[in-house]
Amino acid sequence: MFRSMLRGLLTHKLRLALSALAVILGTMFMSGAFVAGDTFAQGFTALFSTVNRDIDVEVTAQDTTPGGQNAQLGTPTALLDQQDVDTVQKVDGVAKVTPGVYSAGARLIGTDGKVVGGNGPPQQGIAWQNDDPLIQLRQGRPPQAANEIAINQGLSTDSGFGLGQTADVITLEPPTPYTIVGIFGFPGDRPSLAGETTVAFTLPQAQRVLLNAPGKFTSLDVTAAAGVSNDTLRDRIAAALPDDVVRTGAQVAQEQQSATSSFVNILKTGLVVFALIGMFTGAFLIFNTFSMLVAQRTRELALYRSFGASRGQVNRSVLLESVLLGLAASIVGLGLGILVGYILNKALQSFIDASLPVSGVVVRAYAVLTTLAVGTAFTVVAALIPALRASRVPPIAAMRDAVTPDKPLTRLTIAGAVILAGGGLLLGLGVAHVGDLPTWLTLGIGAALCFLGVALLAPIISRPLTTAAGKAFAWSVPGRLGARNTGRNPRRTAVTAAALMIGVALATGAGVFAQSAKAGISNAFERDVNAQLAVTTSFSQGPGANAGFPPELEQTMAALPGVSAAVALRTDTVNLNGSDRFVLAGDAQAASTIFNLKQVAGNVRELNPGEMLVDQDTADALHLGVGNQVTMRTARATPVTLDVVGIFKPNQAISSSLISSADAGGFRSPFAQQGFVQVANDSQVPQVRAELDRLFANNPEVTVNDQSQLIDQANNFVDILLGIVNTLLALTIIVAVLGVVNTLLLSVFERTRELGLIRAVGMSRAQVGRMITVESVLISVFGALLGIVIGVGLGVAIVAALGDEFLSLTVPWGYLLITLALAIVAGAIAAVLPAIRAARLNVLQAIAYE
Repeated sequence: MFRSMLRGLLTHKLRLALSALAVILGTMFMSGAFVAGDTFAQGFTALFSTVNRDIDVEVTAQDTTPGGQNAQLGTPTALLDQQDVDTVQKVDGVAKVTPGVYSAGARLIGTDGKVVGGNGPPQQGIAWQNDDPLIQLRQGRPPQAANEIAINQGLSTDSGFGLGQTADVITLEPPTPYTIVGIFGFPGDRPSLAGETTVAFTLPQAQRVLLNAPGKFTSLDVTAAAGVSNDTLRDRIAAALPDDVVRTGAQVAQEQQSATSSFVNILKTGLVVFALIGMFTGAFLIFNTFSMLVAQRTRELALYRSFGASRGQVNRSVLLESVLLGLAASIVGLGLGILVGYILNKALQSFIDASLPVSGVVVRAYAVLTTLAVGTAFTVVAALIPALRASRVPPIAAMRDAVTPDKPLTRLTIAGAVILAGGGLLLGLGVAHVGDLPTWLTLGIGAALCFLGVALLAPIISRPLTTAAGKAFAWSVPGRLGARNTGRNPRRTAVTAAALMIGVALATGAGVFAQSAKAGISNAFERDVNAQLAVTTSFSQGPGANAGFPPELEQTMAALPGVSAAVALRTDTVNLNGSDRFVLAGDAQAASTIFNLKQVAGNVRELNPGEMLVDQDTADALHLGVGNQVTMRTARATPVTLDVVGIFKPNQAISSSLISSADAGGFRSPFAQQGFVQVANDSQVPQVRAELDRLFANNPEVTVNDQSQLIDQANNFVDILLGIVNTLLALTIIVAVLGVVNTLLLSVFERTRELGLIRAVGMSRAQVGRMITVESVLISVFGALLGIVIGVGLGVAIVAALGDEFLSLTVPWGYLLITLALAIVAGAIAAVLPAIRAARLNVLQAIAYE
């Protein structure tokens, strides 16, 4: 039985090739995701190991400031001083203590007048350390004066500045000229560790311009004396400095790696999900292939039964074919996936503008085993029902060519209707946020059930839909025959179309969400922002980031001719009555006018020092009302008590509490991050914009935009996300198109005699090709229509469930028409190979074919 099975598998190898290709594509994408993620993570592991390899013990201050976990994004506020240095130096087993200064906020302006970097890796500033083994001076000397700096080789190349030249650097101070006296690199002849830019100052200058804290340090690197282990020294220092954080270099590297792993795991999971979607789509192709092959081999299988083979043996023979097919395809997919993983890893590094210290690829055992297991399992499960059907055909009936006809569609239709109703119910519960499950999980399960329900209902609706669509081709004989052929086997048409339905539905749902996001963004600006111009900063790494412009320019902007209101907003995370909250600082009257604040209680148009306007969400969470007092603790100042004088309804433009600029002295950054300008007359906008451009001409991190440009920037971001999703869904679409090709090829084999007869009665080769093309187009259009309907429903459910004011439900009709047109094109392309094969059949041999 095994030999006959293997012989049968090899006999039909061409017919199985496209099914194998579906598995190959899915496993290739899956293994590629694993390899890319693991290689990417290994790169960070190597990076952090390199950075911390010469550190025995590191001491940092315990950051208890509001939002302290994000302090690395702005100016560090948890600092050490000389007393801490002296304390550590006295600990038994300490050979040397090296104080350090670091801040992710030193940006060098290149020869083109633009800030270098900022798209991913940090733009960091440090204090030069003469004996730092990580830094290797390549040219020049270390900085010795306040107006001197050394820069890393990568920054020198990217900026266009070399040794002896003067460059402007932005820190906590405005752009300031420095002379480049040194250029350095890193071990392994690397110009940077991972694409970052580094500016090294003298220690006093770094403390002043990076920390605004003379005599302070961000860390202490401690070298252990001979014979003292790192763990022992760590424990001794921790006992001497119980309020600080003391870790070995290995622990620091591990913590940094753990922080990176969460991002890598999310990325890897997302890629694997799309791979599984592609493989699920491929399961329809495999199901169709085995169903048709089993039907064509009915007499052969029945002959085995008559020779004594049991149902189980027939069943197992078909399943064994699927195992061999799945395993072989998965092995090929795994091999190709390693190459894909290498390419993806390089693409990821390019996307974040980083160059990680890792060569080759990382292939772990779990990636190999998971890929092979999933690919084989999908193939076997997809072939299970055809295998069961093969074993249930009576031997005598099969040998007489009396193949058991398809069962009525009644049960299938009822099951599909019930499952679809259940999926719709879950979508409704998700929209209403009812139940204990997370909303995303409820929506996901509901969507999956809707896919399954529609797939089961597809046979009952395929014939009327394809018949109706086929009327477009009724003007020709090949068109009429193609339409009839599509409708005469509704199960096969439905299964083939269902594969395309999934990809189109997901793409359509993403399109509805994206278009709704665009409409919501536009509506939010029109509804909530009464400013024609905005001042934005290109460097924005989080609350408290060092970039921006002096908030005092708020008055300068407001005084420009034609300006009716202007506000400059500073942002930071503070602690309000024990709860960390994001707050804004600026002029309340201007903010109320520009952002159309809706007053809930008190007065939201006037704000004095010592007062606060609270958004309703914060007021509800902290149980605040007008007249209450709030204790605000910032990163840099002693706690202050503020009076709540007004409560407003948050909108998309301003959703955080607002304080006076006079009370923002404790914010991490002294700069305003954004500004908005309302012009009295639209005709004056060009003149006001020109004045603003002149005002910020010397600040390359500040850009003046009008409202339409802000909307375009937000829409471009949405388009990028939609493009990424559609690119990932391309795998699903490709597999679905392969399914159409495979079904038509097998149909040509199955209908060889029929095709010979219609050729014999006068149909030309070209007409046969057009008939096959019509079948392919109708199947593709049917799948696309199902996908569009489900996708629109899914998109509507997601938008309704989020219920965000940034989302305004909009159906992208143009996008849907393009999708339908692409389905027609895909159908025509899918028909090329089957049409050629059908047209080339030898008429006499085809008529004699059994």
